[in-house]
Amino acid sequence: MISESQIQFSRRAAAMSDPAAAAGLADLCTRLEGQVNRLTEMRLDFARQRPFNPHVSTLPEAWRASIVELNGAIAATVAAQGARFYDHEDEIGADPAALYGLDVARRHGLRGVTLGMFLGNFKTYRDTYLKWAGEQKVPAGLRDLWGEVLRGFFDRAEIALSTGWGKEVVDVDRGRLFAENQRLMNEKNKYLTIFESIHNPVVLIDAEGRVENMNFAAARLFSEDVIPGATYYGAVAPPPFVELFGFALADLEGEVPEREIATCGGRRRFAISTQEMLDVSRKFLGTVVSLTDVTEQHRARQEAEALAQAKTDFLATMSHEIRTPIHSIGGVVELMRQGALDPVQADYLEAIARSARVMSSIVSEILDYSRIEAGGLALEAVPFSLEQLLDDMRQVIEPLVERKPAVRLMRAPYARMPCLVGDPGKLRQILINLLGNAVKFTEAGVVMVGIEQLAETEAGLRLRFSVRDTGPGIVPERLEEIFKPFTQSDGSIERKHGGTGLGLAISRRLAALMGAELGVESTPGVGSCFTLDVTLGRAADTGQACGAVEATELPRRALQLLIVEDDPVNRLVAGGLLRQAGHRVQIMPSGEAALQALTGQEFDLVLTDLNLPDLSGFELARAIRAHADPAVAKLPIIAMSAHGPAVDPAALDAAGIGGFLAKPFQFARLEAVLQRVTGVAAPRPLGGPPAPQARPDPGGLVDLGVLRDHRSALGAGPTERIVSTFVHSVQGTAHELELAAQTGEWQQAGMIAHRLKSSARHVGLNALAEEAERVERRAVQGAKAYAPIADLALSCRAAAGLVAALWKQIEAEA
Repeated sequence: MISESQIQFSRRAAAMSDPAAAAGLADLCTRLEGQVNRLTEMRLDFARQRPFNPHVSTLPEAWRASIVELNGAIAATVAAQGARFYDHEDEIGADPAALYGLDVARRHGLRGVTLGMFLGNFKTYRDTYLKWAGEQKVPAGLRDLWGEVLRGFFDRAEIALSTGWGKEVVDVDRGRLFAENQRLMNEKNKYLTIFESIHNPVVLIDAEGRVENMNFAAARLFSEDVIPGATYYGAVAPPPFVELFGFALADLEGEVPEREIATCGGRRRFAISTQEMLDVSRKFLGTVVSLTDVTEQHRARQEAEALAQAKTDFLATMSHEIRTPIHSIGGVVELMRQGALDPVQADYLEAIARSARVMSSIVSEILDYSRIEAGGLALEAVPFSLEQLLDDMRQVIEPLVERKPAVRLMRAPYARMPCLVGDPGKLRQILINLLGNAVKFTEAGVVMVGIEQLAETEAGLRLRFSVRDTGPGIVPERLEEIFKPFTQSDGSIERKHGGTGLGLAISRRLAALMGAELGVESTPGVGSCFTLDVTLGRAADTGQACGAVEATELPRRALQLLIVEDDPVNRLVAGGLLRQAGHRVQIMPSGEAALQALTGQEFDLVLTDLNLPDLSGFELARAIRAHADPAVAKLPIIAMSAHGPAVDPAALDAAGIGGFLAKPFQFARLEAVLQRVTGVAAPRPLGGPPAPQARPDPGGLVDLGVLRDHRSALGAGPTERIVSTFVHSVQGTAHELELAAQTGEWQQAGMIAHRLKSSARHVGLNALAEEAERVERRAVQGAKAYAPIADLALSCRAAAGLVAALWKQIEAEA
């Protein structure tokens, strides 16, 4: 008896020509084959909505395999039957759909699955395929045809499996059933044994954080009296994970976090990896935790870090010990040069000075490298002029070129650059190193400096600096070796030219710190070309020179300024410069004194040091902002510090500080910051000297140009007071340092050294300032530094006489 639905289907199939129906069914099989993943996802969605999850596979590949098998059975049925319906009288087992149903009945019946349970689960396959067919964008008639074919297939398969279930399960050989169960038991035991045999501790945690199972290695962490499988077969459930291991998974941070765990053998350190259960059926929701014992690696890493720090400390101490006598030699040479010398004596003196400079350069490179390794360098982000930077480089390199008449220093043409933002000091150090090497290794020919704009992005300008020479070149296999520390391209170079082999290593480290790339191309016998690709910010384009402010645009007015500074030399320099510019200045030595001065007196601006003896500059700024008098609370504030790059701009903003000046003061910088913060120009522009001439050793013990600059800007009388104040105060500083060294007051010594650092630079004692900076840095790190502090005290006593003698020399020149 043919049903009404079959009659309707036959009419729809007849309405289509046989070729069209065949093509449509072929398309069905093709689409099913290409939609396996989509059908698997739909099947999983239906399964999660039905109560059959406890009896189905947890891994998606098993579901995918069942879809592939079904697609094969459907394709075989279409090939055999076409669009023809099965008749109820057709014999079961004579067609692909029936054969599929009988095979399913046999396999699942042997596993002990009931017919009702399987039919409920099998219905989700029917729903999946019919929903999929209804979603296909094909003509309605073809979509209906596909639906009828799929329904017919599932009807036939269900009849066959129901029939087969009755025959197969009732008549099954008990031996075969036992063998199947034994196979499954052995499979379970195999995987349990694999789990227990894993070398690293592995813990299975359920969704509530309870330990569901852990392998033998994990159990051995907490007891030596355990055997494999104890947790799985144990009668007592283990405690929660957090109680057992001492931390929660939610507290872990980092890609591979590490934790110390109290084990039965003592505290051990483990790297912890976690993985959520890969269970698409969502029966087993939880996490697999794997632990790797890294105790020895952690200890070795700590020892290596301690060794590296000890090496850095040793290098810093050694460099300091060597540098002090070198600078003393340089200072004596400077004094002797002022006397009457015959040509032979002058040559001898120049040889001594040259040797001292070379030794100082070597020690500086070692110290720079140790600071980079220790992470002691920070980046600046300040506006600077590229033209000024190139001019500074030229002044340093030209004396080297003058010693080689056959070598010419040239600069390739380049487009004028705007005011840039970056770290000009580190950029200058890299380029001077590259230029110095190029000049050193070129006996005849050209050293060419080039600048090229590669790109302009939101971050700024991407520039390429190139230094090309006609030196001996470098063989290809050594191109990367030269960037390694203590390495040169050829052993003969060290014998001929000297050096530490650290210059390029330092340059590459500095480039990496700046986010730049330092590379080289070279041809032996032709020359080398080093390139530095770096991104520099672009300052606001005003059409003026970098950092310049057109004074004519601002009204000129004398300001009432309050300077808060505890160092007497800094007070004289800052006060002298500002008075020379026409401002009225009042100076206070502490934060509390400044707050008292602000009560009852009117000021236009506060200029405060950040390191005061009572309040910090930040605390003083916050107190001013919270002042009861609205006029005082709104006062502009400029901070001063010798720390420079270490000062956090965000901290300045948070304290209400509107400007910053690095010590020692520069005429143009001081004037520019005052104009920017107050909006007015000084009555008299600061009469700074013309651009300084090249100084052969700006890193030497003394820089006579500083005192000469003070005399030019302030006059002889104020400069002499600066010198005498420094001579008096530095002797007191020496006594304070000696006392701090004897009592072990390292932090106090650091504060004294910080104060000395800026005052020394204000009288041109760069080496003394660097020595003070090293002592301050060690004090900040909490390092014991008796010898460096005592040496700094000796340097202070020597500096007092040296500055006095230098001032007499400058006065004699005038």
